[in-house]
Amino acid sequence: MRSLVDPVWILLLALTFAIFIKVKNTRVNRVIKLLARVSISILVFLSTGLATLIFDAVLSTESSPEAGWSPEFIFVLGGGYELGANNAQDFLGTESIRRVNAASALWQKYPSSKVVFSGRQPGTEDDREPTRHGELSSEHAISLGLAASRIIIESSSSNTREHPIEALKISGVSRDSKIAIVTSDFHLRRATGEFKKHFASVESFGTGDAASGLSWLDFVPLATHLDENAYRIKEFAGIIVSKF
Repeated sequence: MRSLVDPVWILLLALTFAIFIKVKNTRVNRVIKLLARVSISILVFLSTGLATLIFDAVLSTESSPEAGWSPEFIFVLGGGYELGANNAQDFLGTESIRRVNAASALWQKYPSSKVVFSGRQPGTEDDREPTRHGELSSEHAISLGLAASRIIIESSSSNTREHPIEALKISGVSRDSKIAIVTSDFHLRRATGEFKKHFASVESFGTGDAASGLSWLDFVPLATHLDENAYRIKEFAGIIVSKF
């Protein structure tokens, strides 16, 4: 179902309809042409870095903890990994790497905290153990200096809503535990909202991947921008769904 929350196929369907469907009614034809123009305009906008900057400004909600605040647990939300020909060839996706990097740096600041790599990857059940994402994340984190003895792998949750629910099942975690969550900047708002439903003290930390300013390339439609903005559209959809 997540794949259906993608602006590209909807806009392309509207364009296809406008190009190939002809009717005799003049007024309907005008509506179809308007639909085509709007679809093209939205596609062009979503293919720019300008759209990414606007979306990130809305979605990124990193915390600024008070002096003296220290997390008991740092939850690193899974960002996906790629299946290789065998276990040894599996590798973390870009978002996962960014999240592990940020979490490892955060742990250096709060070394007494435990780091929880949260989530399994749906769709890999027949090929890998549920812990595979956590294992890959742990290996990368250890290479960055994070102590193996401070790592916990939570492999029951498969989406943002389930992360805090499964977190409460971990030994030592309670509603009053001081929690830090680490995830991609564009995922911060939704993730923070879900954790605050279950925990009294939550601080959120992004990966710092949001662009810092505009350049002329941000106004040029590129496939990379369209791919990035598709993720952000899904985030907005997820925020709306989480309200119900």
